[in-house]
Amino acid sequence: MQLEVKISLILHATENQEKVLSYLEQIFNIEQNDFQIQQIPGHFNNPILLISSSLKKKVAETFIKKFFSMMEKNEYKEIFNNVEDFVSSSGLNLRISKQKILSEIISLSKEDAIKININTPVYVKNQIKKTYQELIEI
Repeated sequence: MQLEVKISLILHATENQEKVLSYLEQIFNIEQNDFQIQQIPGHFNNPILLISSSLKKKVAETFIKKFFSMMEKNEYKEIFNNVEDFVSSSGLNLRISKQKILSEIISLSKEDAIKININTPVYVKNQIKKTYQELIEI
């Protein structure tokens, strides 16, 4: 199975880069040097960090297993039952709380979020729901 997971987040000057990356490493076994970090100037020239990582094949599969096993049950069910609402042409798009991840809780969030994009090829459009539901159940 071709599988890719892209993780991206934005850190502002008031947030601790080392702390956030160490939690991601601790929870998902993604080494800090696997993240690409780009610094851009923000409002009043405060530094903003754009952080991203791309996981493929077995590493992506391991991430998905860990990710969905740690997710709150009601949110997992929401994603599973309504997977087509979270899928776009670029894959399964989820946003989780950056603040709650520091408490080792995976929770959906629209604000101050870590973006998770899970992508696997779907060759028949009416198989999208089934394909992503099977992927989530890994």
